[in-house]
Amino acid sequence: MVRPRFSRKVSAHVIGGALALVVGLGFAGSALAVNTVSTSVVGGTRTASIADSVLGAVPYSHFDTARSGLLVLSADDSSGTNAGWNVTVLAGNFAYSGSYGGSAIPNSNFTLDTAADPIRFAGQGVSLAQGPKVPSTLTPPQTLDAPRKVVQANAGHGKGSYTQNLGVTLVVPGDSVEGTYTSTLTVTISAAP
Repeated sequence: MVRPRFSRKVSAHVIGGALALVVGLGFAGSALAVNTVSTSVVGGTRTASIADSVLGAVPYSHFDTARSGLLVLSADDSSGTNAGWNVTVLAGNFAYSGSYGGSAIPNSNFTLDTAADPIRFAGQGVSLAQGPKVPSTLTPPQTLDAPRKVVQANAGHGKGSYTQNLGVTLVVPGDSVEGTYTSTLTVTISAAP
């Protein structure tokens, strides 16, 4: 059987093209490209707060009565800065609310008795030397009528979430009238210890 010439030429072109491609690949120099992939970390914030707490009732008395309790501080450094931080706590006067015209209990009657070592909830671990830790300058008992630094982390430390138990005592003056006495706490977290 005789094949048409057209068919042979097509076959030859295909084979010739394939050979040229193979030869071209064999002699081509390798080319290197420098490409990059990047991302960025966006820093967040530092936060600190103390959960609402009730110290419990005291009976009416002609004498001063002490009521102790526990405050739970939460601190989080999601700033991504490595700056370190510290937390201070300040109590306002215990304002009276009730029907008998009571007077506020001064914040100087509210003391910080103990500050426990912080506990890690998430993030970087606790370092006894670098923090988060109880500052060496804190020597309870101290009144909370001035800001008291209760926990700190040195630079490069404290990158996480932590809790700390604070033991407190309120001295209710003798002859304080029936009602509720409430203080507002100011909890401040600042960069650098």
